[in-house]
Amino acid sequence: MIENKPTRDGFELGFYLARFADRAPQIAERCFTCAFRQGTDPNGCAPTLMTALKCVMEGEPFYCHETPGKLCGGYVVLRAETPEKLHTPWEFAEGI
Repeated sequence: MIENKPTRDGFELGFYLARFADRAPQIAERCFTCAFRQGTDPNGCAPTLMTALKCVMEGEPFYCHETPGKLCGGYVVLRAETPEKLHTPWEFAEGI
């Protein structure tokens, strides 16, 4: 099982996901701990980011870390940029 903690590789992946979210039209507000905001702990956790990316690509909901039941703002921004649903070859991480 892979630990869901910030790592160097996680922050490298997070840098690109945050950059995509930064460059998209800001139709939703990202919280201060958003997985799609560069430098946050969730933005450095590879399992969280791979789950978030899978959700964006497949159109599955990804929820905010701060507000239970609310869709993640970064997810909303990137889903608007990716209206089609694409299959990803990896499974969802357990426990996320």
